[in-house]
Amino acid sequence: MTFILCLCCLFLNVTGIKKDIDFQGGTYRISDGDVSLFDGREIKNGTIVISEGKYLLRVKEEGGACLKIGDNTELVINGTLRLAPNGFKSYDIIRVVGSNVKIHGQGSIVGDRSKHTGHEGEWGMGIRLDGSRNVTISGLTISDCWGDCIYIGGGSKNTQISNCQLRGSRRQGISITKADGVFINNCKIANISGTNPQYGIDIEPNKKCSVNNTFIENVDVTNCEGGIRATLPNKGIGNAMIGRVEIRNCRVSAKTRYVIHLNRCQRAIVVACTISSTNERSSVYANYIDTLRICDNTLNVKVQLLSSMKNKARRLVGKDTYSTIRTVHSGDKVIENNRIIEK
Repeated sequence: MTFILCLCCLFLNVTGIKKDIDFQGGTYRISDGDVSLFDGREIKNGTIVISEGKYLLRVKEEGGACLKIGDNTELVINGTLRLAPNGFKSYDIIRVVGSNVKIHGQGSIVGDRSKHTGHEGEWGMGIRLDGSRNVTISGLTISDCWGDCIYIGGGSKNTQISNCQLRGSRRQGISITKADGVFINNCKIANISGTNPQYGIDIEPNKKCSVNNTFIENVDVTNCEGGIRATLPNKGIGNAMIGRVEIRNCRVSAKTRYVIHLNRCQRAIVVACTISSTNERSSVYANYIDTLRICDNTLNVKVQLLSSMKNKARRLVGKDTYSTIRTVHSGDKVIENNRIIEK
């Protein structure tokens, strides 16, 4: 009790105005719906444990965040963090600005998509990484965000996302816009739809930005408008870069867009995936890839779709053997041992 009271003293300065919090290696426990900590301050150097229960959070301003996570911080979420409705175009429920951060637990983060009071913007994020380093996110359910479940940008390095369920958000499951070293594994992403691009995972650097070393393994993407995409922006291509992208042992489908779309990457690998087509687009579409490997995948295609695709073979196939794989203007490429299954 004494320890908690001492920590509470850190929250206020002499004038009563709340400051950022340095836990100095301590642990602070939140329970019974207490959200006093979630008022936009940055916290660092300690552990926060959010107990089971329901917590209603509020964003106070355009571009704001409910909570900012600084250096050397562990956030354990075992309760349900629900965002109160707002009309802002851009905001974050949790914004990570520091290094050496762990966010994990058995709880959930729920956005305000269904009750959002505005009609503009697409940048309401569940968790945003902004220039952070050595961050792990695991075990959480993140859903119903006005924008993305997770957004990785600002030059973040060494990000690991594992064993998470991401669903029902409006723009993306995961966006990666400026980062080096992103590892996504054992996640389930579903029901992403509402405003473009609407992909389960979208690797898309902003102008003058780069994304390198992205590894996606054992991930399920289902019932999203698009599956997994890595693409440069239409404008300013010379100022942006996508380096290495590897997609392994994933199960991916898409409702209206490409299941897997790779565009202007230095090195792209798609191996041992189950790729299910639900529209007449190619299952895998790759263009302007310096080094490309598409091997040992299973391509599930409905019989009527495959027949329609074969009728449009000149448009879909290019120079390749598989009617469900299209590559254009790619350099060193190997496309082999892929199996088409008509369903």
